[in-house]
Amino acid sequence: MQKQIKGFSLIEMLLVMVIVSGALFMAASYFRQRSLQMRIDRTSLQMQQILNAGLAYYVANNKWPVANNTSVDITATPTTNNLQANGYLPKGVTIANPFSGGHYSMYTDSTGKLFTVYTSITGGSAGFPAAAGNSIAGTLPLAATTATAGTPPPIGTTAICSTTTTTCYIVTSINIPGQNLNAAGAVNFAGVYRHGGCVPVPTCPTDPATGTALTAEIQVVPVSVSGLNDSGSNAVYPISSFTAYAKGPATQPTQPPNCINETTAPPCNTNIQGNAPASNAYWRVCLQVITEKGDVQGTNNSTSNPATDYGANVTLMAITRCSISNEPAGSKFTIYGN
Repeated sequence: MQKQIKGFSLIEMLLVMVIVSGALFMAASYFRQRSLQMRIDRTSLQMQQILNAGLAYYVANNKWPVANNTSVDITATPTTNNLQANGYLPKGVTIANPFSGGHYSMYTDSTGKLFTVYTSITGGSAGFPAAAGNSIAGTLPLAATTATAGTPPPIGTTAICSTTTTTCYIVTSINIPGQNLNAAGAVNFAGVYRHGGCVPVPTCPTDPATGTALTAEIQVVPVSVSGLNDSGSNAVYPISSFTAYAKGPATQPTQPPNCINETTAPPCNTNIQGNAPASNAYWRVCLQVITEKGDVQGTNNSTSNPATDYGANVTLMAITRCSISNEPAGSKFTIYGN
């Protein structure tokens, strides 16, 4: 009898090799695409993080972290650039995109209105820098790509990265925070007070730009004004004018001075109107009312029950803040400060 020999035919082996090769090719392609997407996502997130850090720096310091018409290479200066040196980005960490080219730079235009972050992608197959760059730009605010180098790279319809581009630059920008309004973000506290009320002076931090303490300031705004003339009198007179202001010396004591022409203002250590303990420094907010009868310094100036009676007929809003030393002035008008 003839013995039967078992095994795989050449065709069967070739078929298995084709199937295995196809599976390996698809797996390799998937991991390549996945790796590329991870690098795109990482670059997008890092650029967005730099933009957010620039915004945080502006809100705190009323200026961008780089001087106007100047570019700073963040990747080349991981410990000395303003964002990392002041803790807005992790200190001592080199932040670079995972593509060839790698460096992130920040730039402020000559007007100081735009803060720009840019980076580049080089190498790879034909069209790779443009494809990766356009994918990154699509996830960022006010972003575009360009094939033209510059400080920062100029963007425009004639410079968009194409399939023939060997180096693609990604440029994204943000403008001044809309709610800043001359460091309005530095407002510490706003509250409603009566005439003669005590407003705690804020403890201001150090200005990172100068190394000196920020200046405590207060703004006082009239909210309601009465023509009632004097305590215990029901006579009402037409109001000619009124002015809100604050009192406090250059070196703040526990007790601020009285309002102009006042002798009966309650002390601030009585916790009037829910103020802080007497160990704090205070401003006193005042409202000067001029009626047809004359100067009315505060209505219902009662000392018997100051928590409920003193200045009961007028209302003031006091806003305290800490201003930086190099804050741009919108006009010659200044507010009260120490």
